[in-house]
Amino acid sequence: MTPLPESQAKKEEAREIDLFALQDDAAIALQADNHDKAYQLARQAMRIAPSDPTSVFLMARVLGRRNRFPEAIQMLDKLALTTPDARLPVLGQTAQWMVQFGMWKDAEQRFRLLLQEAPEATLVHRKLAELLVRQGKSSEAMEHLQTLCKLGDIEEIELRHLLAGGRPLHGDAMLDELSPIGYRGRATFSISQGDWEQAKTELEETESLTSDELAILGRIYIQLDEEESLSDWNEEVSASETSDPKLHFPKAAILAGQADHLASIRLLCEAVLFDQTDSEAYRLLSDSLLAINRPNEPKEASKRFELISKTKRLGREMSLTEDRDDDVFASLIESLDKLQRPWESLHWCGVRLAYAKANKSLTNNELERLATEIKERSTKLQNTAWIQDREFVTCGIDLNSL
Repeated sequence: MTPLPESQAKKEEAREIDLFALQDDAAIALQADNHDKAYQLARQAMRIAPSDPTSVFLMARVLGRRNRFPEAIQMLDKLALTTPDARLPVLGQTAQWMVQFGMWKDAEQRFRLLLQEAPEATLVHRKLAELLVRQGKSSEAMEHLQTLCKLGDIEEIELRHLLAGGRPLHGDAMLDELSPIGYRGRATFSISQGDWEQAKTELEETESLTSDELAILGRIYIQLDEEESLSDWNEEVSASETSDPKLHFPKAAILAGQADHLASIRLLCEAVLFDQTDSEAYRLLSDSLLAINRPNEPKEASKRFELISKTKRLGREMSLTEDRDDDVFASLIESLDKLQRPWESLHWCGVRLAYAKANKSLTNNELERLATEIKERSTKLQNTAWIQDREFVTCGIDLNSL
């Protein structure tokens, strides 16, 4: 290759230096929320190097900050086609913009695409779990919250979501970042506030409910003691011939009301295997077991109902205040241990340690013991590949023996 003349080489070098300086200055302005300055600098960078990936990404970010989401998304989608290395960052950034712009289905799809290529990306699990919680997709949210637990990167509010089975608790539901999305999200929000009538209205006014939404509606009818509505609900569900475990609790309640307790128990065992936080299923399980004179299991199911209800109550109280009492943490951790939910218990120990250090609620010796306990718990979980005990979850009931 023929070397460039010295004057031209210097111009090229100056041009490169100017581009880097513009990009840096634009990024600094963006970080300082000086969107107008960032926009002007990004435009200059784009004039110098319109195909440079850094300039394109920077301009898209500026457009995103100015709420020009469709333009920003389109710009990055084009970049991903010409720059394969940018594909994953593009998916992540555009998915977050889609959430802000109300393109929730598209955002969910992009988060899932990201996880196919980066299954341990904690930020993606976090963002997707939050989006699912807002939509009232509790069982799907649980999958990602539990993954965060096992990856060792979970926040206190996410631990509270786990206590509630992937749903927001009373105080958490009021946060702007957890504002409900869609009719199922609004129904779930209303339930978190104790407004079952409003939740019923949200779902009854919606046509063509999915099995997930029918499951919520069935629980609402049980809570409101609406027998006629529950009977109509049962006819609709029976006609669909679905075996979705989320429908098992309302179905079991109907069977128990008809004194078909064996069938009710079978469904309830499958319900709690699907969702260990379903306290109401354990309460009904205890009642049905008592009705058929089982000797020991009713007491165990009743204890399980009380323990799960306690964890939800403690989580709800924490969602309503920033104050933290060490005794509450100790009680919650003890309950989770009794419920054989070790990952959650481990991370609540970590939360307890952080607050104890900040509030000086424990002595130095107690802090050291807690830190050692956390390390031992973590090592044991990592080394033993803990697996859920199905018989424990069903209170010792062997489904094949019923």
